[in-house]
Amino acid sequence: MKQRKMSGWTWCPLPLLLLLCDVQAQLENRVIFLPGAFQNVSVSQNETVQAVVSRIPTEVAFVTLQFHTQHRNATLSYTRVPGLGLSLTAVDSGLLSALQPGQTVLSLFLSSPNDDTVSGTGVILPYSSTDPVPGACNIESNLDIDPNVYIQYNLYETTIHFAPANLGYERGEAPLACDESTEANTRWRLQYDIYQYFLPENDLSESSLFSGIQAVADIQGMMETGRRLMTLLSTDRSLAVFNSIPGQGVIYSVIVRDPLLNTSASYVPVHTYACSFNSTLDGCQTLGKISTKVFFTITGLAGLFVCLFGHRFFKCGDLDVFRRSNVVFWVTFCCIVIVVPLFFVRWPREGNITTCGVVGAYAVILGVNSYIYTSLSYITLNILKRFLNNNFSSVFTDVPFQTIDYIMITVWVVLGVCGIVLQLYRERSRPFFPPSPYLMWLQERERRKTNVLDPSHHFPSLPNRVLARARQLTRRMEPAGEHTPLLL
Repeated sequence: MKQRKMSGWTWCPLPLLLLLCDVQAQLENRVIFLPGAFQNVSVSQNETVQAVVSRIPTEVAFVTLQFHTQHRNATLSYTRVPGLGLSLTAVDSGLLSALQPGQTVLSLFLSSPNDDTVSGTGVILPYSSTDPVPGACNIESNLDIDPNVYIQYNLYETTIHFAPANLGYERGEAPLACDESTEANTRWRLQYDIYQYFLPENDLSESSLFSGIQAVADIQGMMETGRRLMTLLSTDRSLAVFNSIPGQGVIYSVIVRDPLLNTSASYVPVHTYACSFNSTLDGCQTLGKISTKVFFTITGLAGLFVCLFGHRFFKCGDLDVFRRSNVVFWVTFCCIVIVVPLFFVRWPREGNITTCGVVGAYAVILGVNSYIYTSLSYITLNILKRFLNNNFSSVFTDVPFQTIDYIMITVWVVLGVCGIVLQLYRERSRPFFPPSPYLMWLQERERRKTNVLDPSHHFPSLPNRVLARARQLTRRMEPAGEHTPLLL
């Protein structure tokens, strides 16, 4: 009997210990969100984190939970086990929950779909019954209400699209029909403002993205720090196309407004770098490859040469050369787009020197761009995109202009002015368009070959002289003395 009691007393704590461990694990996998307060969350593989929203005021009719990662997908779900129509897997994901009367607590669930640890930042945003409901008239995705902005990109353009919104409603009430009428008391009066926010240039860090997301996640933050690009009406397609900027972080957001009630609500912001962190084809890492830097470094050095000495070699102000050479045509075309040097038609030499200075200095900027990102490179890249893509003319083109761009445009101006002044000084006493030094060298070499009276005609060329000297150095020296027998 004592042995049984001892055994029972010994094993009783084990189930209790397991229960306590399970309770402790559930507490560790639970994150409390307060409305409007950001929360950084890390989701391990095979783990589901319960996102609990507490202290919801009674005047709040619906809330959106948005969760953002840099490049790894995260699953946001209404249920612990994600299901079709009840969850969304994306880098920028969000779910909208309509509240019931008296409800003050809400639970959603976060998980990692790819067995990887996912770190991100999330926030709960509350809205009243008079605010529009983002994505409430969704007919494209599996979610009943889809407040997300979806993004696609390629080398040329970035496209965003979203589901139309509906008018707000009180807790417990049924939402208004989306397409029964187009009167002023329906969702067709809503307007959609498209906003854009640039992250710091040359910064692909996760902390930079999270800081940007936290700055523009709500309506006030985006309106203060972002830039409104366009406004779409409910009769327009809920789609917008922008210029792709590989390597530059951009956040897009949509704010839906009710002009009658003067209320608004924000869709879930979405971000892109127009490159992939996981692929080598369009990877963000390839932007800094050695081959890319070598190519643009050579371009920069060539541009520096053109900036300082281009007038002797490239005659962009000569209209005959302009008509004959496609290369000169495109160089001049780019120059026209940049500075429009029509003023220098009366002074062709000065115009050609100015062209060489401006284009050469800009080529130096392109070389620097391979090491330090600058938006000035898109002066020509956008022209190239327009040439290669017939639909690029309809794209909304916009690039960031930050501190590094002010520095580089100063370098461009200073270098261009120095190149122009130097060439004007060197060419002041020469003909307007003297022959190219390279062409003069070719003509001189041909003259030496054909003119037998020229002493230099009989003088060996440099390669022949070097070869003859090498043969002298490598030839075996004959020893002194007699090697043949004497003849008697």
